Amino acid sequence: DDLEYYYGKKSSVRHDTVELASNDPIERLAYSFAIAQSSLLSVYEFRLDQIIERNEHIPVTLARYGKIHMSQEEISKEIGLLFMERNMINLESDIITTPEIFWENDEWEPIYKRMCNYMEHDERHDILNKRLDCVRELLDVLSSQVENQHASKLEWIIIWLICSEVAVQVIWGVIIKDILGFFNHCDSD
Repeated sequence: DDLEYYYGKKSSVRHDTVELASNDPIERLAYSFAIAQSSLLSVYEFRLDQIIERNEHIPVTLARYGKIHMSQEEISKEIGLLFMERNMINLESDIITTPEIFWENDEWEPIYKRMCNYMEHDERHDILNKRLDCVRELLDVLSSQVENQHASKLEWIIIWLICSEVAVQVIWGVIIKDILGFFNHCDSD
């Protein structure tokens, strides 16, 4: 978006036009901080859109075929990328905090807050987190599915090991020892 500005009687913003009430650089800085934070939000929105696009086939494939062919490692990597994004958005960036300059120049903070409100910072931040939650839930389901598949494979391995042990015991104990009579002389000693 393009914003225009002009000098007028009071500080305000309407219809993508900023009215500056003075030549004070802190007033311009108040607007600039809000615009910069909005730009950073746009970057995060774009990056989250890329994550969503990369994973949008998953629910469709899951609904169509009942399973997904992703390894636990691939799912874990996606979860890691998702956590990195959430960390950047909520912990490492200054999107949700008021810049320190307004602690000393608190008369300009309301202008900064109005501009943040105009740029819908809080709403966009909330939507980002909700979208992150949706992707995270999807990846959790996939992770659970892969873990269940792995557990099922292990169960079958155990079943086959037990069957093979029973078969070896039957062959050894019944056929070789009893029927054919091998190793009987060892038992009489």
